[in-house]
Parts: sequence; C-alpha cells; structure tokens
Amino acid sequence: ALGIEATQENLTKFGDQLAKTAQKSNTSVSQLGEAVLTVGGTAKTLAGGTTELNTLLGIIADNGVKGAEGGTALRIMLSLQAPTDMAAKKMKALGLSVYTAEGKMRPMNDILNDLNKSMDGMSDQKKQDALSTIFNKNDLKSVNALLANSGDRYNELSGYVEDSAGAMENMAKTMNDNLTGRITEFKSATEGTGIAIYEALG
Repeated sequence: ALGIEATQENLTKFGDQLAKTAQKSNTSVSQLGEAVLTVGGTAKTLAGGTTELNTLLGIIADNGVKGAEGGTALRIMLSLQAPTDMAAKKMKALGLSVYTAEGKMRPMNDILNDLNKSMDGMSDQKKQDALSTIFNKNDLKSVNALLANSGDRYNELSGYVEDSAGAMENMAKTMNDNLTGRITEFKSATEGTGIAIYEALG
C-alpha cells in the first residue's frame, strides 16, 4: 500500500521506525501497524515518506487517537490533496498551499505550520470554524493535536524516527531481559542440544 519494495533492508528500516515511534510516543507497534493499514496507500504521497508517517501517527497517538482510529484520522487529513469546494475556498482565503510548484505534496508539518501562521490573531471560535471547513469536524482533535505539536515536539520525534537503526533489536533484547525471556532462551538451547545429540547418535 505504501509503495515500498518488500526487501529485507526496507522491512528492517520500517520495523525499526515502528519500534522507535512506539518507544518515544504513547502507542505500541501493533497499534501503529493497525494505523498504517488503515491509512493505506493515501500515505504514499507524504513528502517525508515513512519517517513523516510514523511521526504524524505518533503525535496523534500522544493525544489518545490510536490504532485504526489514528490511521483513519490521518487519512482524512490527507484529503487536503483533493479538498471539497468549501475547503478549497477557505484554504485559498488563508493562503494555504498543499503542493509545491512541481505539483508534489509538501511536508504535512510545513502545511500545518503555515496554517498556524495564517490563523494567528484569530479568536478560538474563528480558528475552529476555519478548521471545521477545511477538515472533517469529527477529526478536529487530531488536527488540533498536530497543530499544537508542529514545532519542537514534531522535530524531536521525527529525529528519533529518522535515527532508529537497531531499534527492533534493542526492543527484542529488552522484552527478553526477564525470567520468561531467559526460560525461552534456555528451552531453545536445550532443544538445540537435543538435536545435536540425536544427530551425533544417528
């Protein structure tokens, strides 16, 4: 759905990003997986690729919208690419540009930063009216969460996701670093020993 070739390298990179996002935001790997499945191919157009995808889902999750619900919220927000007539009119009035001069979607965070600037000085009521016109009213919680975290928090989480190599391995080590993990390792070792003895006798 994301248009990524399923090579070992790509799967490892994406898995590391999921693990790091789960570590640095209020969600889990399985919930992120559900969100990615739900947002589907719509996320293929994100300028920042899987780093941007994980960062956006992580911030949405920090604000209580997780799993498939978080994926749905992001998918609806990405409808900015093909807005309704009313939404397009409001975006034009605010000077909000979704695409670059080359016709590619701009990074979502840049769009949100511009939206914040264009609404600067508005009353809370006018801001919510503008957002309700551009986005689905049911997803304003997620929109407001991303707008509120489009600065330092976005950059912080994005940096973690970008620099996530080895995160899956570290997570696995942490999960196995307890009695249950030790028993699993012991069982695996005894099985290996049993097989070696059987082969030697054979």
